[in-house]
Amino acid sequence: MPSRDDGYTLPMHDTEQLGTLLAGLGPRLEAVALRITRHPEHARDVVQNAFEKVLRHGARFQGDSRVSTWIHRIVTNEALMWLRSQRRRGEVQADSDLLDGPGAPRTDSGPAEHTQRRENARALQRGIRSLSEDERDVILRCALAEESYAAYGSRTGVHPAAVKSRAFRARRRLGELLAETLH
Repeated sequence: MPSRDDGYTLPMHDTEQLGTLLAGLGPRLEAVALRITRHPEHARDVVQNAFEKVLRHGARFQGDSRVSTWIHRIVTNEALMWLRSQRRRGEVQADSDLLDGPGAPRTDSGPAEHTQRRENARALQRGIRSLSEDERDVILRCALAEESYAAYGSRTGVHPAAVKSRAFRARRRLGELLAETLH
């Protein structure tokens, strides 16, 4: 039976032992899924789907890594696939909107942190405004709105490789401007 030094083996023939293993890993795996899905119910669904895959494909586990690492990777992949499918359907909002959503982690920060976040946001806005019009458009469309380079290129008549290069330069320039402002 494949195992690794984390004390876990993959007991595919012993359903009670397998259930104990998965139940023990469950809370940590839900936390992983929650960081990606940002909603507790969706995170639980993702973990459940991952557990089903573990049951279906457990015989493929080769013991090259810890069982917990293998299952963690399955959960991460499931959560990323969930996120992609939600984005394709337009059911997931931009990250900035998600921060205020129902499943978003809440932190009760003091006035100093609040002020710092506002200053950082203002610095980001100034940095974006200081970019050239082409750089700003690429950053807003491709990096923030998640439009693909190919789609942006076909819409604007710019070759996708040139769009990618323009986006790289814009991100680098924006990073330099923010580094100067924030430090």
